[in-house]
Amino acid sequence: MTIHENDGEIDADLVVKIADAKARLSELIARAETGEKVIIARGRDPVIELKALQPVRSPIGILASLGIDVDLALLERQLDEPYTDAELDDFEGDLDNELGIA
Repeated sequence: MTIHENDGEIDADLVVKIADAKARLSELIARAETGEKVIIARGRDPVIELKALQPVRSPIGILASLGIDVDLALLERQLDEPYTDAELDDFEGDLDNELGIA
């Protein structure tokens, strides 16, 4: 289905008006999750596209997908250890030195 917008055309699998979208929101979300292009229109004007978000992948999940084994117990112990002053300076920078206060 092609709808016309001020500066061109938009291809969509489904176009619904706002009032219909309110009543059918669960259905429209499900259709968008399957990859359909769902447009919500105000009258004849397209306003918004429902689009499924890509799942967020954690760094640990990315490493696991690459076949890299992550020792979660070691990681947890390392994260629980307090940072040294040198590590904090490396991360945050030495503000006193940068401002010439030291």
